[in-house]
Amino acid sequence: MKVSVMVAAKNEEAMLADCLRSVSFAKEIVVIDDYSTDNTVKIAREFNAKVYKRKLDGFATQKNFGIEKCKNNWVFVLDADERLERELIKEIVKLKPPSSVSVYKIPRMNYIKNKWVKYGGLYPDYQARLFRKNKCHYGQQEVHETLEINGDVRKLKNNLIHFTYESYSEYLKKVKKYATLEAKWTNKRPRLLSVPKVFIVRFIAQSGFRDGIRGLVSAFLMSYYQLIIWKHTK
Repeated sequence: MKVSVMVAAKNEEAMLADCLRSVSFAKEIVVIDDYSTDNTVKIAREFNAKVYKRKLDGFATQKNFGIEKCKNNWVFVLDADERLERELIKEIVKLKPPSSVSVYKIPRMNYIKNKWVKYGGLYPDYQARLFRKNKCHYGQQEVHETLEINGDVRKLKNNLIHFTYESYSEYLKKVKKYATLEAKWTNKRPRLLSVPKVFIVRFIAQSGFRDGIRGLVSAFLMSYYQLIIWKHTK
């Protein structure tokens, strides 16, 4: 099947080339650029991507804009810090989707400091990324945006690779950023009890301790995420 790959990016020169190199199977690459000041656009064009500039006003609206720019009905939405395994590419190329299927969910391997974090709820971390353009769109939630689906969903078995955080300081920075954004958009304040609960669930119940220091940091920062939302939501 013909697939368009869509990437929304800003100042991703360090990540974008490897990302686009991993989608050589795509019939079209579309990059939505939030007015990058580095070489993001130059790199995108080196891969013959169609580049559209648009100021980010929300992750969901940015992605919906990009999806509409794709000419093929099947779209794969990718972030610049993600890569496709070779086996995943082979699996996608062989797909012959029934007319009832609108989405394929893909297991995602999250890496912290270049090491896969397998436990603590971070795997298989299924992502709805390959879908029919005319059957799906992102809803109004602008943080941790959710794909709204009309049709059946199936799962693929091979992995999407996500180089989530290169350092713990970057992890902390992004936790603060996204939690603050979520607090702005959410209408529901989490219970304060959810802060220790998230840590216990991720580190103990979901065996985050088996990932060592990475599992400990991840569990702690995910509980801190809840605390930030609680503090900034009325």
